[in-house]
Amino acid sequence: MRIVASVAAVAVLGWAAYWSLRLGYADRLFHTGMPEGVKRATELAPCNARYHARLAAVLDRWGKDQAASGAALEGAVVCNPRDSGSWIELGLQAELDGDFTIAERFLLEAARIDKQYDPRWALANFYFRRNDAGNFWSWARKAAAMSYGDGAALFRLCWRMTQDPRAILERAIPDEPAVLARYLSFLLADDHVAALEAAAQRAAGHAGPEDLPVLLASCDRLVEARQFPAALRIWTSLSRRKLLPYLPPEPERGLSLTNGDFRIPPLSRGFDWRVHAAEGVSVSRRESQPALRITFSGQQPESCELLSQFVPVLPGRKYQLRFRYRTSEIAPDTGVQWRIFDAATAAELAEQSSHLSSEEEIQQEVSFSTPTETHMARLVLLYQRAPGTTRIEGSISLSHASLVLTPL
Repeated sequence: MRIVASVAAVAVLGWAAYWSLRLGYADRLFHTGMPEGVKRATELAPCNARYHARLAAVLDRWGKDQAASGAALEGAVVCNPRDSGSWIELGLQAELDGDFTIAERFLLEAARIDKQYDPRWALANFYFRRNDAGNFWSWARKAAAMSYGDGAALFRLCWRMTQDPRAILERAIPDEPAVLARYLSFLLADDHVAALEAAAQRAAGHAGPEDLPVLLASCDRLVEARQFPAALRIWTSLSRRKLLPYLPPEPERGLSLTNGDFRIPPLSRGFDWRVHAAEGVSVSRRESQPALRITFSGQQPESCELLSQFVPVLPGRKYQLRFRYRTSEIAPDTGVQWRIFDAATAAELAEQSSHLSSEEEIQQEVSFSTPTETHMARLVLLYQRAPGTTRIEGSISLSHASLVLTPL
């Protein structure tokens, strides 16, 4: 009995050694990437689905027999019926052959066994090519829910299906913060400005702090496009949801200026203060008793914006911009002053604005009126070298600003 057992053990070990060598050799052939080598690997390891799938890809790349490529893919799904990638490739081959029924069946099988992005993306493309809008939107939405990266290819496909931004938002974009943020990034990159507000409003309703940058970028893009009401609605939504640390603007109540006490570092976005970079000018903020300090080196341009803010206003009304400030080593009438413009037309609104100069902290104001068609103003603290003066060296500290609506 011992002899029989020993012989059996030797046979088993020999058989195991044979298969180990055979499979090792097959793997070596597989990694050559050559059609003959990969084909031989499938013969040596006929139940390895990965080898069959690779053979199909290699045959396609080398322009070999299409029928052989299809047979390799069929071998892959026989070995592993859950190989969604091979089902997708079989579907694409069937579509190329004009057998759309079989192509659809293979692609649906891939989606049945694999709930990830690739089968959904493949089906959305298939139905796009078939001009089957109903099925396209269904699978585009499913693909969007599982999308990764920037999702731009899928979103661009939706815009090829229709140029109606509301239809795309309603039919293809699920209410998931990550998807909405990716879609906003796509709209910004592809300059679909008309679609921004609706998408941003929906995103704001589901957003967390991590989504704030793309929402602010959407707001800024609308400001650049002079679509102020749309931009303001986004800013107001973000403020109401406490994603921004400000009260929402309410111009009807005279609440137009944001962050007037400088207690929060200016965002330089949306409807907060925008600090403008200029050579020779530095801006810092005091934490205790908050104030914004602007320092001039004497090397700044002869004309440069220092600080600005877009503010919603009521048409046909009178306002006062009140502010507290003090200067250091800035002589009178040397060029630092507030200017106030209509944001849409750039027409100047201020009646007069004196140059800022005071070694003691004082309060001053600038009065202006809004024309009947003005709904957005732009406040600008500007340096413009006054004729007959040298460029200033010194600083100005702003400790508070407010925009006061004069009662009727």
